[in-house]
Amino acid sequence: MDEIESFAVAGLAAPHPLAAAAGREILIEGGNLIEAAIAAAAVSAVVVPDRNGLGGDAVWLIREPGPRGRTRVLDGRGLVGAAARLSYYRQRNLESVPLHGADSVLVAPGAVAAWIEARALSAAMGGRLPLERLLTPAIKAARDGWSITARDIGALAAAAPTLSAAPGFVATFLVEGELPKPDTLRRNPALGATLDYLATKSLEDLYRGDVGREFAADLAALPTPLARDDLRGTEARWREPHLLDLGRHSLSVPPTRSGLWAAVTLGLYAGLGDAGLAAAAQDGFERWHGLVASLRAADEMLDAAESAGAEVADVLDVAKLGSASLALDRERAARAAPEAGPLLDEAAVWIGVVDRDGGAVSLVQTLGGAFGSGAVSRRTGILLGNRGAALAVDPDLGPVLRPGRRPPLRALPAIFAAPKEKRVAAFGAEGRQAVALVSDLVSRLIRGASLGDLGEAPRIGLGATPDGRDVAVLVEEERQPGAASRLRSAGHVLVPVDGLALRRAGLVLRDEAGRLAATSDEGAVAGL
Repeated sequence: MDEIESFAVAGLAAPHPLAAAAGREILIEGGNLIEAAIAAAAVSAVVVPDRNGLGGDAVWLIREPGPRGRTRVLDGRGLVGAAARLSYYRQRNLESVPLHGADSVLVAPGAVAAWIEARALSAAMGGRLPLERLLTPAIKAARDGWSITARDIGALAAAAPTLSAAPGFVATFLVEGELPKPDTLRRNPALGATLDYLATKSLEDLYRGDVGREFAADLAALPTPLARDDLRGTEARWREPHLLDLGRHSLSVPPTRSGLWAAVTLGLYAGLGDAGLAAAAQDGFERWHGLVASLRAADEMLDAAESAGAEVADVLDVAKLGSASLALDRERAARAAPEAGPLLDEAAVWIGVVDRDGGAVSLVQTLGGAFGSGAVSRRTGILLGNRGAALAVDPDLGPVLRPGRRPPLRALPAIFAAPKEKRVAAFGAEGRQAVALVSDLVSRLIRGASLGDLGEAPRIGLGATPDGRDVAVLVEEERQPGAASRLRSAGHVLVPVDGLALRRAGLVLRDEAGRLAATSDEGAVAGL
């Protein structure tokens, strides 16, 4: 979070400068937060293809303005297609859902369905900008091109050896079969034409119109387990968030396992009292030990709650979490097997917008893994996601594949509110450490940390020890916690990692005075 900027009216963070600029243009023209977020999301879907796109999913959190503004969740995770049964993969002698290629395309893309519902809410809240205006920056980027950066080339270099065999990948992303040079313009004219048609016709056309027909024809030609009927049935749905109410502060997260894990972690951490939240702004043993212990205990509690069929309200009961925190060892690391890694190494983008009235939008978009399936729809230019690879063919290896299921989502958008202090924050994280990053950020926000404090503070995550037998505390090579030696003495195994692995978050904050500030580890910020 090296880039921190302040604003008076609204602040925005996005994964790419063009996406941030698109959102700012909408705000300048009088658009509301949701309209700005749609514009930024559309551009992101074009210019950050390794992490999101029209062929993937999305989850939004939207907070109404005001000290007691309601927060609601827009679940844009698509459903597994009707033909994507266990028998489909077993007949092909596949022991798991492939990570790449046509057979990994089995989830109907829900990102655009989320734009549809978000725009409907925007209109109800006074949004008046036409769809064509919201999509213009994305259309321009796809048609005219955008400059390739060193990060883009690195992502392509990592993916190309595996994905070059996927239909359409080489033609779409490489130049005469080779990696592009820095500052080369990348274009996707077919995707630009698709976005232009959707802007003129309607976003629904992707699922139930002419674009949907062309899209489905490509899916059938590959072929994939996803069909046109699956597209026709795709809709985003409104849901209530998981809410952790700590009295003066609250955390709203989506009703996903990663969201619940973060909320329970914070509830346990709050219950540590002086050893917990009071130490949150410090870089001492109590802070880091308490955070790691809470993360691990929360994961175990969720496993037990799922097995027992417990209600979410019971799991998030603050009094019960406070009591449970008393059982955490305040001095020693627990010894247990590490959390199993996700089946899919998820890549995603996060976008956040907050205004001076306390309205907020926080959203994530993802294709699944980097560049999704690697396969591209020739007629529409849409890169197809591989979100279904997060599901298992073997029930013993994870959430099992079945038609109509929404694959799990690791990336985590969230909204923090402190009504009495008039503070509101939209923040989020992606990657395997999303829960740890969000838990860390919100604990610091409760203690009144500024964005500058958040940017300079060290980060941690959870992983496996080199022998795979225990949990390791991942620390940045260049910014290790000040209490590192004491943490090791208490039994924690600290494993230094590249700081980029733990710098995958962003935040937009409205402070007590109504000032706005935005920052992003991997993107850009803008505002008014």
